[in-house]
Amino acid sequence: MVRLLTILALAAFLLTSETSCFRACASAAAAPDFTLTSLDNKTVSLKDFRGKVVILNFWATYCGICREEIPSFNKLHLEFKDRGLVVLGVSIDTAEKALRFFAAKNAISFPVLMDKERIVYSDKYKLFGIPATLIIDKKGIITEKIIGEIDWDAPEMKRKILRLLDAKQTKK
Repeated sequence: MVRLLTILALAAFLLTSETSCFRACASAAAAPDFTLTSLDNKTVSLKDFRGKVVILNFWATYCGICREEIPSFNKLHLEFKDRGLVVLGVSIDTAEKALRFFAAKNAISFPVLMDKERIVYSDKYKLFGIPATLIIDKKGIITEKIIGEIDWDAPEMKRKILRLLDAKQTKK
């Protein structure tokens, strides 16, 4: 019985540890490039933002937590866009009309890209669950992966983003 409890405790630890990335985990891999269409019908590629800090948020209109994050992403985008921050919302909604209505009703200030087939979400980034957000530095390296809700307007998150914005970009 003690052995079974020990195994269960170890399994619970492993499932909730940093290796499983349920909450936040550092990554240090290059962010895979992708090209998607925005709600304003522009073609947008991640590589276009090299040299900027990118907050890449995967979300959907049917996700309550995702909808709750939108105001703090709006604030973050408006506060730091002139310093080199790019916020990209990647919607995995399949209903484009509902997405357009939601974006207009909520005055989303950052680009919203459509990944209806979930190619970028599933195949390129191997994500599960939403919201899922990646923080990508100026070199295109994923510095953090967050699964779940975060207050992007919180002082500690702003400090983290400011450190990345203020970092000098060195050439390879």
